[in-house]
Amino acid sequence: MPGSRAMASVLTALVAALVVMAGPVSPALAEGYNTGRTAPSMLVFDASGSMRAEDVDGRSRMDVAKKAVSGLVPMLPDDATVGLMTYGNSDPQTASSQEAGCQDVKLLVEADGLDRERLLQEIDGVQPSGYTPIGLSLRKATEALPEAEMRSIVLVSDGIDECGGPPPCEVAGELAQQHPEMRIHTIGFKAEQAARDELACIAEATGGTFADATDAETLRDELLVKMTRAIQGYSSAGSPITGGTSLEEAVDLVPGSYLDVLEHGSPAIDDGEGHSRYYRLQIAPGEIAHVAATMVLPGGDGATNKLAQLQLRTFAPDGTDCRIGNVDARAEADLGDGPITAAIATPRMAETENISCFGADADGTVIVQVERTGNPSETEAIPVEVQFFAEQQVDAAGLPPTVQWPRQIDPLPIPTDGEQLQPAFSFASAVQAGSGPLRGTIIPGEVHFFRVPVQYGQQVRTALALGEFEPPPGMDLTLHATLISPLRADVYTMVSPDGDADPGGHSAAAKPGLQVQLNQATAVQFKNREQGGTEARSSYLAGNYYLQLTMVPSRYDGDRLFEVPYTIDIDAVGEVAAGPELNGQGAASAEDRTAADPGQAPGPSDGGGSDGGGEGPSDIEDGPPEQSGSGLSLPPVAWALIAGTAGGIAVAVVAIAAVTLVRRSR
Repeated sequence: MPGSRAMASVLTALVAALVVMAGPVSPALAEGYNTGRTAPSMLVFDASGSMRAEDVDGRSRMDVAKKAVSGLVPMLPDDATVGLMTYGNSDPQTASSQEAGCQDVKLLVEADGLDRERLLQEIDGVQPSGYTPIGLSLRKATEALPEAEMRSIVLVSDGIDECGGPPPCEVAGELAQQHPEMRIHTIGFKAEQAARDELACIAEATGGTFADATDAETLRDELLVKMTRAIQGYSSAGSPITGGTSLEEAVDLVPGSYLDVLEHGSPAIDDGEGHSRYYRLQIAPGEIAHVAATMVLPGGDGATNKLAQLQLRTFAPDGTDCRIGNVDARAEADLGDGPITAAIATPRMAETENISCFGADADGTVIVQVERTGNPSETEAIPVEVQFFAEQQVDAAGLPPTVQWPRQIDPLPIPTDGEQLQPAFSFASAVQAGSGPLRGTIIPGEVHFFRVPVQYGQQVRTALALGEFEPPPGMDLTLHATLISPLRADVYTMVSPDGDADPGGHSAAAKPGLQVQLNQATAVQFKNREQGGTEARSSYLAGNYYLQLTMVPSRYDGDRLFEVPYTIDIDAVGEVAAGPELNGQGAASAEDRTAADPGQAPGPSDGGGSDGGGEGPSDIEDGPPEQSGSGLSLPPVAWALIAGTAGGIAVAVVAIAAVTLVRRSR
């Protein structure tokens, strides 16, 4: 039935809201706090008499909601902490008295882990009959939630508070001052204007989000997006590892994707007072080591006098500087532009005489330093993803020639509509694109990620259009789109039909109706990196390419909490060509790597640093099956760097649990 499908979509979004992804790791908390990636959440459900209304395709609002919840509770992640509270779920005697009914807030399931059976049992027993004490329910829900680094309340209501006392928006404001770590997200269904205003005010007061719908279709679409806002913490992915804190304590690293922690920043960049991790690589003759480090800091608050920096350096075991490094820095006001990534590609081992670390006499050992400096979130520990992709030497004879110059290709048509998308906020959870137009909304300050598989011989095309919106007075918005390679390097792109090639993507003032057609500057060919033109060198490896879409506000305050609708289409076109099938493990066998147990970082007894590890070769995914008549198949290449791209969130939950208990103080 349409109404049932609509409410199922609503509560799918609600499930997402209940498993709030906490942002970057915060300082350690006392025992008993939730320190995982899911934040404890309380669903506050309106069970007032108005929920009996049979105006959702002939069924009552409550019946449709019950059925949807019953089907979706099994989908909650095992480590979720979810409670259930209702108001108006009254016996006849209580429902007949406004005084009694306005005190009738029931905690049906405590927010103490996840009790699926109890949630199903209690939601099934809810009977709408009483009043709407919204303000009281918010206070009680806050009291019932365990303390945590981030907490959430999800309020579903179809009406306005009718119990007197302080207005619910004032209550929300008080709670926001007392509990700045808490967000209240509100959902209004079939609500009149006064109720919509009240629910929107509650959400805004706490930095939460509000969704409004007057019919099943709108409800489905709006809430599918709105409630996923609660998961917008960056989903770091990788196997837990703890790098050394000095060159001498470097931890062995085999190819794979890892998750570590940089415990603090520093007063200024390049002051030598930041935090570093050290990893030891063993590179076989002829191999190139690709290393990328990605760090996500909390969004800027508009400050312009703070700068964060992430730097990679390479050293020989004796401390000699290998002269291969990379730096990425970001001003705090621009941290909303997305993650900070530094990436390097070493020269081929034993074949680069002018750099001693990679000459004929080198033993293949290289130590990589990942250093964080700068004062944004200076005292907070921040997760860092570290990827090591080993590229063996291959015979390129017979492969297609290099690309020397950018080539503008036919643009994608500007989409006017598309399939509703749930936004993704990291490489690990990026939305799969390439199958047709998508439709969504972006809140200023958010960063959305899309991924599209690209084979040799192909180029990425993107077409984007903004819908209608009205920014607050005095707020300017900038749309920024960047194409990123499987190795997390920026890729040259061109705006169709006559834009110049630029590795920094495309920026434009975000206005209603803005249209952008952005194309990869060259086709992907394996020979591009070493022999291609400047614009082609980052487009040499087949695999998952990423589009990072950002809406940057001129100021970071409560006024930016509104949605900008957009439609987007992304594909890869061109005749598929031949190319090597690289798996990221390189030419060296597991025995040739320095790790005592391949995939595991050695402990102190092995001569390494702190305990840690990674999955190594077992993390590498196979690529898609070979296509008939298409030359070589899409190789299982660098998408394997991001361990579990499709299931990155699940990986992140495990990984973050191992790294959040870092020894540090507020």
